[in-house]
Amino acid sequence: MKKKLIWISICLVPAVLLFCPAVVNQGSKDGLLLWFTVVLPALFPFMVFSGTMMKTGAAGEIGHLLYPFLHRLLGLSENGCYAMAVGFLSGYPLGAKTAADLLLDEKISYEEAQYVTGFCNNASPMFLLEYIGVYCMGLTKPWVVLVVVYGTAVLNAFLFLRKKVSSGYQNRQNVVKYCYQEDRVSVMDALDQSILNSFVTVTKVGGYIILFSILAEFVEKIVPCHEFAKLIGLGVIEITTGGEYLKAYPMAEPVKWIIACGIAAFGGLSSVAQTYSVLQGSGIKIDGYLKAKLLHTLLSVLAAAGVVLAGDWGR
Repeated sequence: MKKKLIWISICLVPAVLLFCPAVVNQGSKDGLLLWFTVVLPALFPFMVFSGTMMKTGAAGEIGHLLYPFLHRLLGLSENGCYAMAVGFLSGYPLGAKTAADLLLDEKISYEEAQYVTGFCNNASPMFLLEYIGVYCMGLTKPWVVLVVVYGTAVLNAFLFLRKKVSSGYQNRQNVVKYCYQEDRVSVMDALDQSILNSFVTVTKVGGYIILFSILAEFVEKIVPCHEFAKLIGLGVIEITTGGEYLKAYPMAEPVKWIIACGIAAFGGLSSVAQTYSVLQGSGIKIDGYLKAKLLHTLLSVLAAAGVVLAGDWGR
């Protein structure tokens, strides 16, 4: 089956490049513009900051502050608390990258890295508030989107993901603290290493964004299918394109809201590919992450439907 898919891709990609150059060109422009104007300025400084914090040991202090509450709620170690905080504040794929870096530095166990990656890697708060909530949905209370998406991520971890993780990583707390005390480097050395690593990561992320923008453009302009199927397909491929298409789609507002929450929770295959790129070499399994995101999407849709039935969904 894999060989067949590979051969289909080998034949299909050159065909698209040769016979649909306008689609490829527009998709490339959209992806490059999205990466250069939105992702790069938002993600790169946070990557450098987070990398420097981890290398100098300052991240341990943040984890220490969050630990009393998050350990009881989700069973996280201090370093796991830091990875969760970074993921919730920064957006794709920095939560996953932070967990992978901590695992490679032996500051969290494999079980905890897989666990925290499954729920800390989400769209950024500003993206959910401004793009999904205000631009796409025109909500007067866009924070409701943030509550649904982030709330169901935590609920997913509490109800389902935590049960699949052994409690062994909780016993590593003393080891974790020891690592942070012993592995500290100077701020300038940490900054220099973090800049280089961040450039590599953000460039890979940009490549995936461009490729999936081309795919989304192809689906939108070329693939013959029902408009609703195209809407769902674009949302599954790339969250930004899906949100743009959803904005103009003629549909009852409550239903559109529920779909928007589902798209926002999943993040698109583009975000999955970006996450895969930052997990390489860490041992964290992308299929485990994908299963967690699908479960998160389901919970988000159900929660959004519940909010609609309650009558206050941001309008």
